Amino acid sequence: MTEFLQTKISGHCGHLVLNNPGKRNAVNLAMWRGLHKKFRAFADDPRIRVVIISGAGDRAFSAGADISEFAEVRATPKDRENYEVAIQNAFNALRDLPQITIAMIDGVTIGGGAEIAMECDILVASERSRFGITPAKLGIGYNEMDLDRLVKHLGAKAALEILATGKLYSAREALNLGWVRSVVAADELENEVFSLAGTIADNAPLTVKAAKLMIKEVLKPPEKRDQKYCTALVDACYESADCNEGQKAFSEKRKPVFRGM
Repeated sequence: MTEFLQTKISGHCGHLVLNNPGKRNAVNLAMWRGLHKKFRAFADDPRIRVVIISGAGDRAFSAGADISEFAEVRATPKDRENYEVAIQNAFNALRDLPQITIAMIDGVTIGGGAEIAMECDILVASERSRFGITPAKLGIGYNEMDLDRLVKHLGAKAALEILATGKLYSAREALNLGWVRSVVAADELENEVFSLAGTIADNAPLTVKAAKLMIKEVLKPPEKRDQKYCTALVDACYESADCNEGQKAFSEKRKPVFRGM
């Protein structure tokens, strides 16, 4: 049986591979359910400071949801409800990861695959990658939660163009839209992503975590921000052994060794 989701941990980096290359890494229902579990496991693993998500092979990050199974898994209103719950559970678990997440994109990235990538904190793509969200090509609706993600990531005007045209954008076009952080040659992609992950993982974990969590708070209206929560995150940094280590390493002109505590 195919292991649709492959995970491995190397140092402080967790790596998840969408492994359905025969269908350009399309995500089936079992994978949506599995993603929720894999992300929760990453979140609970103190060894992991960065999470990388990629697709198997060089044809696709992910071509989106596996439409070929829709007649079976979305046959009734209850089936469709259960399917959407599985998707949103996966997205919620990805969004809630305390670690920095990086999408390593090589190839086609469409629909649900593009949405998985957009939920990551940093997106790096190869020059041969292509991006699109194509409900207009299928005659299906694009729900509010998915639209909210797209607008927050790219802005209202770009989101409307992407949805109205249903076109595939080149990696350079995606870069110009702000869809991805950077575009590199395909043979440089893995080195670029793992180098970036290593740089992040070498930094003080509590500081990086606080930055990610507090950015989520400052995106809220001021009256809805949890000031006590933000203060506690900052205090945890100052009160940590890593804070002492960072200052000591600076004075001794050496690289700090952070432990996340």
